[in-house]
Amino acid sequence: MPVFSRRFLQVGILVFMTLALALSAQAAGFSNASLKGSYSFLTNRRTANVNTPQFAMVGVMTFDGAGNVTGSYTSISKQVVKNGRLGGTYAVNSNGTGAISLTTGSTAKFAITLNSTAAGVAQGVQLLRTDDTSNEVVSGTAMLQAATAGKYTVASLKGNFAFQYNPWTDDASLAEDGGTGIFSFDGKGNVKGSATIMYGGTQFGGPFTAIYKVNSDGSGTVSGIGKHGLQIAFALNSVAAGQAKGLQFLDTNTGDGNGNLVITGNALKQ
Repeated sequence: MPVFSRRFLQVGILVFMTLALALSAQAAGFSNASLKGSYSFLTNRRTANVNTPQFAMVGVMTFDGAGNVTGSYTSISKQVVKNGRLGGTYAVNSNGTGAISLTTGSTAKFAITLNSTAAGVAQGVQLLRTDDTSNEVVSGTAMLQAATAGKYTVASLKGNFAFQYNPWTDDASLAEDGGTGIFSFDGKGNVKGSATIMYGGTQFGGPFTAIYKVNSDGSGTVSGIGKHGLQIAFALNSVAAGQAKGLQFLDTNTGDGNGNLVITGNALKQ
């Protein structure tokens, strides 16, 4: 019996050490190469600073797996829309945390955390801006578009996508607002859909038609939504076999209230 116990204890220690080494190796498995390919991203500013307007940005960042990042963006603040290019550097720590430093275009520094790693590449990234010292927070998410950056067209966006959006504002005169519904893209530049909207405690919505375009980097626009002709800027993500499975978006022509309003959301393919 004592011999059996000693052997059982030895086997248990060996198993424990093997598991510990495996977990340690797994935890230390991240590097710059874990962040590679093109990613759609969406960030929002949340502020209690009355001198700083609401802000949102959507776009595409492409990481080379060696510490360099490039990309494009569309941003909106106080009804002013800007488009531009991004460039900078990034670093990933062994535990999957890291940092991005954007030095051209819309300059900013972000703390990042990788998630949903598959085949050694992160499928998603959490973003938190760290160089804004006002009483406000800029945060968001990035979603893998494709591990190898592709060339996209309207045919890359086809099928039914469930969407959801929310506004961000400090304008107390505006009613609370939010919506959900369906985009149905035909792969040729036309979209039909329907929306259910709650605005100030009252339900609105119904069917709509619009048109869309997709740029080669996976960014794009939907124009002419509903009777007010709403327009959104978006970035595709989760591309498989040439077809996007999701997108992130922001409203680029909202003008309600005092203008200190941004509306952002996401959509997932049914």
